[in-house]
Amino acid sequence: MKRIIGVTILGAALCAAPAAAQQRPQGPPEGRGRGDGAIEYLGLSEQQQEQWRALQAQHREDMKPLHEEGRILQRRVQESLEADEPEILVGEAAKAAYAHKKRVETARNAFEAQLSSVLTAEQQEKFEALKAARGSGRKGRNQRTRRPRRESPPIDG
Repeated sequence: MKRIIGVTILGAALCAAPAAAQQRPQGPPEGRGRGDGAIEYLGLSEQQQEQWRALQAQHREDMKPLHEEGRILQRRVQESLEADEPEILVGEAAKAAYAHKKRVETARNAFEAQLSSVLTAEQQEKFEALKAARGSGRKGRNQRTRRPRRESPPIDG
């Protein structure tokens, strides 16, 4: 009897999970676009908002081919590893993916410089703080956090 109740509860939970996921809204709240939080935080004028959004739209378009290239390169690395290819081929794929990552970082830095050029000195300070806060969260996104090693007690002997 307990087993039937357990299976029933598990089944109900599995059925409820997709329904709950479908109810969650996707994307920014209605009436807000991507980056509107930064626009609000920085207190941009109407003219600055127009420039900011135009730069964002241009950057999005410029980055589409780079993002696609990144997906292809990452897939190539993964396939090389899974196919147990010679280390030199895996290394070449990894180097290409790393070089691509650096190109994306360069493009992002150039984009942020363009955005910064639209801002007043006070807004630029806020923008730098915003980037620093975002950067601290971005660094660890793909890396596991490591706990510091405990020191072993000395061995008497």
